[in-house]
Amino acid sequence: MSKNIKLKSGKAVVCAGLDEISKIISVPPEVWDSTCHRQGSWYRKSEKNGQYLIISSFELEGYEGFKEAVITQSDVILPRPVTREEKETMVEDEQFKPLVPREWYVVSDLEKRIWTRWARKLGSEEDWDSLFLTHTANHANFIKPQFFIESNRQKIPYSIDRSANLCSCCLELFQVIGDTLSKKLVAPCAGAVIFSRLPKDRYLMVERP
Repeated sequence: MSKNIKLKSGKAVVCAGLDEISKIISVPPEVWDSTCHRQGSWYRKSEKNGQYLIISSFELEGYEGFKEAVITQSDVILPRPVTREEKETMVEDEQFKPLVPREWYVVSDLEKRIWTRWARKLGSEEDWDSLFLTHTANHANFIKPQFFIESNRQKIPYSIDRSANLCSCCLELFQVIGDTLSKKLVAPCAGAVIFSRLPKDRYLMVERP
């Protein structure tokens, strides 16, 4: 690593390292317990629990074996929003339900208001129940893909709605969810748009090295 680049330490939100002003950032495990504590339950339940996350805009020589993902911008456009009926089928899938942390379902009234306000800010009129259904179904699509594009005979699952209606994209971006997939297309969630200034609805391609 260049001696002229300072390694920052992430605080409050995991996705801060995606802001273009961040060259390299270290996210300690406790950040998953901070602002997005409930969403961090997926991390705490995963094999990555307790591990530090390094987000770098450049290659780290000597650390190639630790690389989990390469994230680049994509020009893919959402084929179509998934219907409510399709989302309900996804979240009720018997193979998916046991994988969801119990804490994911414990949402305070304050958090409901916050996510609804963020959705409004980004142009959505969905109520909390609809938002939460989308949040959950979106994660399901990276665990048991139902909606995907095909490229070179490869299925690439994608975020099933626009940014305003999404939550915790960090789980897919940083390989907590869908870590066995070779490729996935992840749209920034409302939080990542607000905290990390990612362009809303602009898909990111996540590829395993």
